[in-house]
Amino acid sequence: MNIADSMIFVLKSKTQTLFTDFWNDDVKTVLKETGKDLSKMIRNGAGQIRTFKRSDIKTNFNELYDSTIDMVTIFKVIPKRVKEGFSFFRDDLTAELDQKGDSKHKTIFCLKVIASLSSFTLGAIYNVKRGQTEFSFKGLKRKNAFTQFLVYELIFKLSQVFILRFLGEVEKQVSHPEELANIRFFKGLISDRSKLQEEAENLSKDAEPGDKALEIVENLKNYIFTGKRD
Repeated sequence: MNIADSMIFVLKSKTQTLFTDFWNDDVKTVLKETGKDLSKMIRNGAGQIRTFKRSDIKTNFNELYDSTIDMVTIFKVIPKRVKEGFSFFRDDLTAELDQKGDSKHKTIFCLKVIASLSSFTLGAIYNVKRGQTEFSFKGLKRKNAFTQFLVYELIFKLSQVFILRFLGEVEKQVSHPEELANIRFFKGLISDRSKLQEEAENLSKDAEPGDKALEIVENLKNYIFTGKRD
């Protein structure tokens, strides 16, 4: 199958299994690993903050300590937001692909969506560096540098593992060599933060305002950050 037919097949036949595996395996693993890192930071003090951070965010041990209560809320809300966001993404993408008749246009559209997904994961890294606080949900007491960092870190990690699961299933169905190479390129990009940063300027470069592929991914991002659907 080509990439468009493969994506349609996965969206309609495989996503329920993807969501189940994501929730039962990936979410638990990410939260467990992140919890261990946070526990280590709290036990060992401010010096451990530098070993945990992989961005330029500035925080301190007092902020970390004051934010411990919010960690419980963040760990509860973010995984649910990500799961629901990708569920809406599946519905939006399926509906758009069903409307497109031309195979070539479907293929170009699918590649734009994948590039935009890569750009979205990159945005989770750079938004926290810029000090933006786009996320919102009830129950969060503090929006300091540390809680902001934790939110974006979880959004990045959880989105990353789900996108990789999704692309892995699409890859299994693709038989066209060039399209298979494109899938593998984006999988490699999303898997490696350093590569993702190097390719930042190239991601979604062909997308323009009003582009439906970009709009679908922006709707995903908006829901994860705000809990609202446009």
